[in-house]
Amino acid sequence: MPQSLSVAVCISEDVTLSDFITPMELLSSINDAGDPVWGAGMGEVPYSIKIDYVAPTLDPVVSLKGRNSPTINPTLTYADATAHGKQFDIIWVPAGPFPSSRIPKEEIEFIKQQAPKAKYLLSVCGGAVQLAFAGVLSGKRATTNKAWFRVIVAETPKDIEWVAKARWVVDGKVWTSSGVTAGFDMALAFIEHLVGPKAARHIRGLVEVREITDQDDPFAEFHGLV
Repeated sequence: MPQSLSVAVCISEDVTLSDFITPMELLSSINDAGDPVWGAGMGEVPYSIKIDYVAPTLDPVVSLKGRNSPTINPTLTYADATAHGKQFDIIWVPAGPFPSSRIPKEEIEFIKQQAPKAKYLLSVCGGAVQLAFAGVLSGKRATTNKAWFRVIVAETPKDIEWVAKARWVVDGKVWTSSGVTAGFDMALAFIEHLVGPKAARHIRGLVEVREITDQDDPFAEFHGLV
């Protein structure tokens, strides 16, 4: 029986949907390991996952693109998660509102409280800002969206080693990725880390995402960072 891992996706108004919708679909694919069709080539998988979408309230969350995009229904509030002492295994943080002063304080506090006992913390794009403000990136290497790289470096604590050229960066249990689609690549690399290359390759083949390395980052040069 696979061990269940709990995942908290930290969301709020103006969240970037692409930073977590596709990655969560990819990560959820490990639950198909026993399926004779979808999981036939996956092999033995030691984990299954259960995802909560955590927000300040249970009201539908409107994304960065406003009403032109789907809304997301949270499954849990930050306050309820804290009140019930719920500890998640994996914290996934997409980009939040801009400017960063609009990031909900309860989201930062939630990440800060969860970080010590979480097995993994991952951010996509500007989600690295929330990790930075929660103290998770202090003394660590990290990356983020290259279009906003200089702005993010300037406004976050100075004890972070920001890596300009990297599709994603792993430092201990903390994973950070560059912008949006880099989150897809990081998610697949994370799946390989969790359950092995056979399952990751199977999932990659189903969704047709090319295999690249963490150094495959043309956007660092595109944005004049290297």
